[in-house]
Amino acid sequence: MNVPYEARLRDMLANRLPLIEPSLRLIGTEYPLPNAHGTRGRIDILARDGHGSWVVIELKRSDSTSARALHEVTKYAELLQQEMGLRKDRIRAMIVSTTWRELRVPVSNMARDWSHDLRGYQLTLDDNGVPVRADRVEFLEAAVPPQVTPHHFIYFYNSPEGRTQGWHEILGRAAEAGAHDLLAADFRRISQRDLVVAPYGLYFAIGRLDPEEAPAWLDGSGVDSYEETGGYPLEYSALCHITRHVFAAGYDSARPGVLRHLAENPQWEIEGYRAAGKFAKRTSLDERDLLRELNGDEEGIGEVLYTGSARTTDRGRWPAFREESRMCFAGNPDWERLVARWLDDVSADGVERDVMLHVYNPCDLIRSLVHGWPDKLSNLVPMTFGTALTQDGVDRTIHGSLYWDGIPHTDVAGRARLVYRDAMHWQTHRLMDAAWVTDLDLLGLLGLRYVLIEQIGGNPLSLSEAHELRLHFVQGADLCTLPIPCDGSQLRDAGWNGVYSLDTFLERHEDQIDAMISAYRSGFHFGP
Repeated sequence: MNVPYEARLRDMLANRLPLIEPSLRLIGTEYPLPNAHGTRGRIDILARDGHGSWVVIELKRSDSTSARALHEVTKYAELLQQEMGLRKDRIRAMIVSTTWRELRVPVSNMARDWSHDLRGYQLTLDDNGVPVRADRVEFLEAAVPPQVTPHHFIYFYNSPEGRTQGWHEILGRAAEAGAHDLLAADFRRISQRDLVVAPYGLYFAIGRLDPEEAPAWLDGSGVDSYEETGGYPLEYSALCHITRHVFAAGYDSARPGVLRHLAENPQWEIEGYRAAGKFAKRTSLDERDLLRELNGDEEGIGEVLYTGSARTTDRGRWPAFREESRMCFAGNPDWERLVARWLDDVSADGVERDVMLHVYNPCDLIRSLVHGWPDKLSNLVPMTFGTALTQDGVDRTIHGSLYWDGIPHTDVAGRARLVYRDAMHWQTHRLMDAAWVTDLDLLGLLGLRYVLIEQIGGNPLSLSEAHELRLHFVQGADLCTLPIPCDGSQLRDAGWNGVYSLDTFLERHEDQIDAMISAYRSGFHFGP
């Protein structure tokens, strides 16, 4: 069978448009379009549908022209808007071809992301080369990459061989629960090994489950609260199934962010990574990528520690970055709202900016004090640092931390006891992953608030060089901004007696905090 040339095939199809859609009405073939910005174009077939929309139909008869087909439909849709003044929602596009072997992948990708309705049809010709049928092509669904969930766990083993055997046991039990995608890291103790139950660790995370592949007995509806499942009930149930059947010399719970702490701890060393299922196919990722993945950075589930970046004009990455930044502030509604507003501002003026966020959001002041007081606290208290840099505009930077309202307290420990009766009560909240709730109560009682200081212009690393400084904070339901410096009446009207750093609060109450933290440490044999 000889496939006719496109011109002849075009004319025959133009007279048989109901093969594609019954309501299509021909406007013209080789329809000319002016172009003030380049070469003019000619649409193979221009039609209108039963709803009055304009339909661009491009006809291709070989796989070799797939790139040209995509170029032409995008060009003609734009020209219909620019040169003919048509509304975007009134323009559709169709690609018609006798073969779709090479067309299907690129056209599927474009159809998912393009703002116009794009469809494909496979044309069937009779022995004389006359179109007799047009079947709509089913585009490929977007590939769903493997995604780490918040459900992590750690096993400890006495030897590397035992750890490898344990990994295979984990894989077997995970497969029973329909959890085929797992990502893991091997780590070992390199100093003071006598202080741990076993020196070889295996840290693993459960990937997203396909509900259709999960066994019937894995019913996530009967598990505990949203706070415990993190919105992933099936994955939580799968982890419970694994931990009920796999045993080792020791174990510990984990969550996004824990592995990064291990990586930064000089007493531990990450030896390598393991992967199963879809994660095993990602061979191009290096160790830095895998650490970010297990930390939850790529999904924004690293609720304690997060680093991410995006360009404001990147339509694919920017929305994902916004969602990641929102999720990393779990348990910290003030910073969540303040940073969201700042991201709105830096992307609203049309200036292209490269934005970076680095967040440490522990949501547990007692824990920071227990492990960092007095001289190691700087790396353990909440902080946010963000930059919005541009080539030809004004750079903007935010510095976030806890600030004190300046009202002194004669009994800091007494105020803490209104939230936690004692060290055991605090530890119970930690183990139940509920410390972030009570931490907000504690901060309120101590007069501490989450604040952003924004720097406009100057060196992003030096507040003293700023052209302008702003104070952003939450007052009740309102997001408030004050210039720096500002007078006392403005502060008092906004609910502040003063604005002082966390260091100032700690210095003013040093003896009280020292006594309180000593009591917490003695209860659990913690060292500073």
